[in-house]
Amino acid sequence: MTAIAPINPNTNVRQDRTGDSPVTLIARYFSGHVPATPLAANFEVDACPGASRALLRFADDIGRAVGYDREQGGALIQDIFPVRASEHHQVSTSSKVTLGSHTETAFHTHKPRYVVLMCLRGDPHAATTYSDINDIVMQLSDESLTVLQSNEFVTTVDPSFMSNGEPDATVTVTPITKTSGRWRLVYDELLMSGTTSRASDALAELHRAVKACTQQVVLQHGDLLVIDNDRAIHGRTPFTPRYDGTDRWLKRSLVVRELPATEVVGRVIQTRL
Repeated sequence: MTAIAPINPNTNVRQDRTGDSPVTLIARYFSGHVPATPLAANFEVDACPGASRALLRFADDIGRAVGYDREQGGALIQDIFPVRASEHHQVSTSSKVTLGSHTETAFHTHKPRYVVLMCLRGDPHAATTYSDINDIVMQLSDESLTVLQSNEFVTTVDPSFMSNGEPDATVTVTPITKTSGRWRLVYDELLMSGTTSRASDALAELHRAVKACTQQVVLQHGDLLVIDNDRAIHGRTPFTPRYDGTDRWLKRSLVVRELPATEVVGRVIQTRL
């Protein structure tokens, strides 16, 4: 994965397949002590600061870690563990539902380039799913590929950006583009829709292509997964939480290549819809 050149070549890097993959797995990147998985979200208390520091260092080696003003209080390092109140919701703290395949913050003007997941405690039933845009394009008809490069599509705001009653919005998006010879994808399985009949048909074909190309990886303690948010989409399979301190626990960093020139305060990107 050429975009992640700063990775130490001595670390144990396993790409999901050969070639220029948009997904890179670094096994056992973090080996520090992990306390019990928290039972409730508290953005002001970091239950594992050593892991947060390690993840932030990595994120700032490949870009700039950022937060978003309407998600987890703008935290640069986000905790992801099951929360009872959101078990069946389409948010990262869900558990008992399949988290639909998506581009991170597909609706946002300033999407992260990379999503970096560090696993503090795994669950064998909770697989991270992902699909590569290059594989997806190969599954599409020429007609659908043409339509998917138009602006006949909209998406809405991620539920995690409306947790405090913030308003929803409808945003026009172009699902597939090609820049400098590379395909790029903006996608949300559950929130995106077509605004014309041909767009709806093309989106249905895109859904089928995504499912046909979906792969899985089960993260284990210390693993770090880097997802190129322009070239891969991701999700998660359902699992059953125990709420006893042993549940799956990830830390997440959202990384941009460069901070935007506007709509940012420090490292916290503002949401203007």
